[in-house]
Amino acid sequence: MHNNNNNNPPRYHLTLKSGNVKTGPIPVSTSAASTCPDACPLKSRGCYASAGGPLALHWRKVSEQGRGDDWTTFVARISALPDGQLFRHNQAGDLPGENNSIDTDMLAQLVDASEGKRGWTYTHKPVVGDGNLETCNRAAVRDANARGFTVNLSADNLAEADELKAADCGPVVVVLPVGSPLAMSTPAGNKVVVCPAQRPESKATCATCGLCQRQRSVIVGFLAHGTQAKAASAIAAN
Repeated sequence: MHNNNNNNPPRYHLTLKSGNVKTGPIPVSTSAASTCPDACPLKSRGCYASAGGPLALHWRKVSEQGRGDDWTTFVARISALPDGQLFRHNQAGDLPGENNSIDTDMLAQLVDASEGKRGWTYTHKPVVGDGNLETCNRAAVRDANARGFTVNLSADNLAEADELKAADCGPVVVVLPVGSPLAMSTPAGNKVVVCPAQRPESKATCATCGLCQRQRSVIVGFLAHGTQAKAASAIAAN
């Protein structure tokens, strides 16, 4: 997935009713690939969103061909969603801001627009460490979570999940190798449960579950999936 040309600000797209069977019929958004951080090891290999299929085609159009809206219009669309509406920000892409940085003003605008709704997202932007970038990112994520817009911190293995948990700025999710048990503990003893939609015989969807939207102590695990599951699984097993 190519980044935006710097002359073209990133585009953001809102689908009011997802056609993804695991997500269920709720609003989902997509952000241009230039928002994705180099800190994400799945960026070059293992990302389900760039691995082909309808989502990859859609993401490419948002990232390279101008599909979607500018940020101000996009935020207005979020604001217009009904009160209490569950929605997923970013089936592909990351929080606003180029590469590893979070644009704190833009994120605050999104949080404002999400007031009274039940929004959630995931981020690979770095929040662990004492550098200025990590410190600012951590504060922005903590503020979003405190104000009702759930930002899950994405870990790529169980050891990193413990680091993100210790950062104490939001709930944590983790990629798990294919074949992992449905419940386990991290090296530090934090509890991990596999996403209900990925459990055998489960009929759960994001629309009926909402676990990732909740502020919670339990870490949600996602079994590596998509056509690049093998690469993601290898990263998770590292």
